[in-house]
Amino acid sequence: MERLILFDIDGTLTRTHHGYIPFNEAIEKTFGICGDIRSVIPDGNTDPMIVKDIFVNANVAIEILDAEWERFSANLHDCYKNAVDRGTTTVRPLPGAMDLLQALSKKFHSSVVTGNFEATAAVKLEAAGLTPYLCRGAYASDSQRRADLPHIAKSRCEEMSGRTLLSEQCIVIGDTPKDLEAARHNQMKCVLVGTGRYPLEELRYCQPDDCLPDLTDTESIVALLSKI
Repeated sequence: MERLILFDIDGTLTRTHHGYIPFNEAIEKTFGICGDIRSVIPDGNTDPMIVKDIFVNANVAIEILDAEWERFSANLHDCYKNAVDRGTTTVRPLPGAMDLLQALSKKFHSSVVTGNFEATAAVKLEAAGLTPYLCRGAYASDSQRRADLPHIAKSRCEEMSGRTLLSEQCIVIGDTPKDLEAARHNQMKCVLVGTGRYPLEELRYCQPDDCLPDLTDTESIVALLSKI
């Protein structure tokens, strides 16, 4: 059966070190306010929701218009790219991610559903060397609500391939309960991976279709995604 595999990026496919540096820099550059992403739990959230949480945490009342979000997205891209180019921020593929994407490219469509803006996601995936294996997905620049993103990614894949996919043919792979919530909102299957903030036991308690400790067992994971 044809499948669309929708990967989260941060904590699932990649690990970023010192990502707070460009993120905080972009906040100050855009809004003129010092904010710190380390003051909140960003896992599973979209970038706009993270910024809002930062401001709430800092007791800053601010209304952010669409034009300011566009400016923040552009600034975040520039700050991230500069930080990666300088080496102050690094983005690496998590163990098994590249081998799995290479194997899946021979069988299924793979894409991303991520809380990053599309421009920032591109920087991260390029830095990690994963861009060639992933078609265009869905991003915070499409919607601030993560639950909206799987359907957007599915629609883009259908447009690209010219073929219709059922929701049950789509599998979201992520590292947080919010990935599962987004999958279920769209009647899609979900596999959670214990490579992020949440321990495997906690992810299992959420009752996804399956749980994995990591992405290193390529053959077993491809077999799992073929049958669930």
